[in-house]
Amino acid sequence: MKGAFVTLIALLTCSSAIASTPDGEMLFQENCSVCHGARGIGGSAPRLAGDASEWKSKVFERAVLSGIDDHGKPLKAPMPHWAGTSFKSDNGAMPSKLEVDAIQKYLHKQK
Repeated sequence: MKGAFVTLIALLTCSSAIASTPDGEMLFQENCSVCHGARGIGGSAPRLAGDASEWKSKVFERAVLSGIDDHGKPLKAPMPHWAGTSFKSDNGAMPSKLEVDAIQKYLHKQK
């Protein structure tokens, strides 16, 4: 009986984690749209939709977190390098891979 209870708790924990997939559109609008435009098509900063959204996820993550583009060169200032700060809703925590992936997925749909 105790084993069944532990299994039930584990299943509930896993299902709630799956249900809390980050909202890429919300994260993008809160943190990126001011410079990259409402749909990632450019503004005072470069276009992301159809461009950076096509990069491999590790390259996109490196650009967001470390400021290094797909050619291994530093991004132009004043791009915030989120590895040293947090998104508005993260209360000081570094953005997670799931959050960065969710933003890239949202941008991929905008092209």
